[in-house]
Amino acid sequence: MKRLGVLLMTSLTACAPIEQAVRTERGPLLRSFTRPMVIEGGLRGQVQVTWPTLDVQVTEHDLCREVSIDEYAEERITEKTAPAAGASFSTGVAATLAAAAIFGISFLVSNSPDTTVIDTTGRFGPPPRTVTQGSALIALGIGLPALAVGGIAFLRTGETIEQRRVEQETGQKDTECHARGVTGAIRLVGSRGDVGAVTLTEGLGHVDGTTLKGGFTELALGDRSVTLDEAGQLTVDAFSACLALEAEGARAPESLGDGDLVNRADRMRRCKAVRGEAVLEPLKAVDDELSRRRETGTPGAFVRGPQVASFEEAVSAYAPRLTFKAGAADLARLDSPDSLNGQAVVMQGVVSSGLTENIGVLQLGEREVFVFIPPKRSWGGDFGNGARVEAVAVMAGWQTVGEKTLPLARLVFMRPAF
Repeated sequence: MKRLGVLLMTSLTACAPIEQAVRTERGPLLRSFTRPMVIEGGLRGQVQVTWPTLDVQVTEHDLCREVSIDEYAEERITEKTAPAAGASFSTGVAATLAAAAIFGISFLVSNSPDTTVIDTTGRFGPPPRTVTQGSALIALGIGLPALAVGGIAFLRTGETIEQRRVEQETGQKDTECHARGVTGAIRLVGSRGDVGAVTLTEGLGHVDGTTLKGGFTELALGDRSVTLDEAGQLTVDAFSACLALEAEGARAPESLGDGDLVNRADRMRRCKAVRGEAVLEPLKAVDDELSRRRETGTPGAFVRGPQVASFEEAVSAYAPRLTFKAGAADLARLDSPDSLNGQAVVMQGVVSSGLTENIGVLQLGEREVFVFIPPKRSWGGDFGNGARVEAVAVMAGWQTVGEKTLPLARLVFMRPAF
């Protein structure tokens, strides 16, 4: 019987669907306070050059954070309603009262068999009282479950209130703290990977430039970069430029191609920031050679030409007779670029890479060409890797950057290729 009652109640509860709505109401501000936190910070570096040594100082710090917090009182109100409870309850009341009324009336009707009806066995129909009482039982079978469903639904409805405290962050302030010297190996990272390392003891170390495999742009401890201020970045750049000059060795400016000459001048100007007077005389010689080539019109990348403002003007002014593009027969002429010095050409290809601020690479089918990008260019916008372009350019011999030697051309005008 107990199990039967449980099953009956479960069935009746399932017939009484409950709708639940939850809302949150914020109460008054209880208090405001700050919560201190300490999180992982970063690495900061300082560099100083006494040629050929680079002195490095690296410190590690934490980040002390103060989080401003407002604490509020909050009420979470849950409302449960049963839209069908009223209808179910009223149906149950009506059916139960009807059953009681019918059952009472049954005693007023005849209890004799119904002689107007006889079955095949010769028995008469049930008495009217029995039929009436059966109808009362049917009505009662409808009314009592409906009453139970409605009553249970009413019992499950209502409102519950949960009070709690909630926090809201309103701001934060970060400051560097707990600075300490770093001990370990700092990697010197260049454009093609690590070029050397320096061991730090309590944050201090020294780099011997004569032992490095090339210039570098970044210092790193493991996979964490060391942050340098603007002055530090300029110092590292100047130190790397000096390393490149030392690797090239002493070279007469007259023996250099136009592209090599302008790159050497650029390195010398950057190196002068750390070596000072040591590069003044060589830099003057390079600048004099550049001026001589510009003034005498020596064939090469720096021949003065007419200024143009569009691709069409460049074609008209320079009258290029060669076209370098994928599949073009003229590409074979790139095997001897010295014979093309001073000649204007049209190039159609894809930007392969940008190696420096003024030197890039164009992919022309299966061939590559270094292009010199003048500081004061007449076209707008930058062209990233993968951009399809067409350009008018003047050939200027060979150019060597790193381990790559390619034909060199000075851009006159460049635009996107459609």
